[in-house]
Amino acid sequence: MTMGIMTYDGLESCILNANNSYEDESVASKVGDRCPTDSPSSCCSSNNASGSFFSQWSMVKRDEHEWDYSEDAMKFSDVDVMKEKFAKLLLGEDTTGGRNGVSPALALSNAITNLAGTVFGELWKLEPLPDEKKNKWRREMDWLLSPTNYMVQLVPAKQCGPDGQTIEIMTPQARGDVHLNLPALQKLDSMLLETLDSMTETEFSYDEGGSRAEGRSKRWWLPAPQVPVGGLSDGQRKKLLTQAKLVLQIFKAAKSVNEAILLEMPIPKAISDVLPKSGKESLGEDLYRILNRGSSSACDMCNALSLKSENSALDAINRLEAAIYAWKDKIEEHDSGKSPARTSWSCKDHVAELDKIELLISRAESLAQEIKIRYPDLPQKFLDVMKIQNGKDVAHAIIEAYSRVLGNLAFSILTRIGDISQEDVLSDPDSPMATNSTPGPGSWIYLD
Repeated sequence: MTMGIMTYDGLESCILNANNSYEDESVASKVGDRCPTDSPSSCCSSNNASGSFFSQWSMVKRDEHEWDYSEDAMKFSDVDVMKEKFAKLLLGEDTTGGRNGVSPALALSNAITNLAGTVFGELWKLEPLPDEKKNKWRREMDWLLSPTNYMVQLVPAKQCGPDGQTIEIMTPQARGDVHLNLPALQKLDSMLLETLDSMTETEFSYDEGGSRAEGRSKRWWLPAPQVPVGGLSDGQRKKLLTQAKLVLQIFKAAKSVNEAILLEMPIPKAISDVLPKSGKESLGEDLYRILNRGSSSACDMCNALSLKSENSALDAINRLEAAIYAWKDKIEEHDSGKSPARTSWSCKDHVAELDKIELLISRAESLAQEIKIRYPDLPQKFLDVMKIQNGKDVAHAIIEAYSRVLGNLAFSILTRIGDISQEDVLSDPDSPMATNSTPGPGSWIYLD
């Protein structure tokens, strides 16, 4: 798994596989089937309108006597749950039908986040998900992703008329960001579930009493991993390391999609209006002084910050991003000619000021990235939260939420594998799963 999935070429086979699996199936026979693992939303997609989920359900409902009551068939209770969920989405989560409803974009984002919390929760063990939870995740994500099947954009195309003349028309085309990112996220989703499914016949187990008695962990209330005396076998270690490296790449890919979508989402005007217009004011004296030090690397600047906790790290990133926004806004104003007029004798100083601002932006971005590497599981940043809560673009909301929950799931799996590696090292100090000093998720992975 590499970052190549972010290109269309890397996604083409995934898209074709998802479509081909349904070409020879009749509409009625597919209503009761479960979605394939590699394409959770393909049950709602079709090459024509009659192939949509709702149309399929209507066709089957015409003859209830022929309904398939097999274990894999859709139950009436599922339809009731679907109706209830979409009713709440249409009401903007305000069941009174009043004015307190949120936008459809935020309602879908919240629904995906809540579903992930219900299904995965706090993933404390490396074991396959129960079938009930797995089916719930696939079925309800299928529903929540279904709006993307109808997101199109009109593009110019040429058509030959009856008289032989070529005319230009507008034709619908799948929205670019959805067509690119959604199949990639569905593939990452499938790979994470497959990783959990592979955690069978393992040499490690869990003690439900936690690890308080042994004093090995501060999280004494959690199930504690147990490994055989002398550590895991070489085969089990190799399997865990291979899975960890794969999940690490999935984590990076999901985070990359999430960051790219958040960059496309605009900062709400109500928020941008109240942000400090001065970068120095946003940063504070200490942070501004660190950025202005000569020839300091991002690592040195981060060390100089002396961050004590995740809260202090998040506060530093929020200040840096506010300053970056203020500086970029100042450069934009200059480029658009909106900045205050300058006399001829001050032009040189003005150019020097812009150069300094660009240098500060570069250093601030490097420092923010270094902090993110050292604290990979930080809560969402202030500006990102505001973008999500005030967003109106439904596609952006769906892709952002989907990539975020997949990144969180991948991080949880990496953490659980890391817990097992620590127990293995305690049992066998010569284990190749010994922790290295690199910060970040999956940092303990042994590199040959």
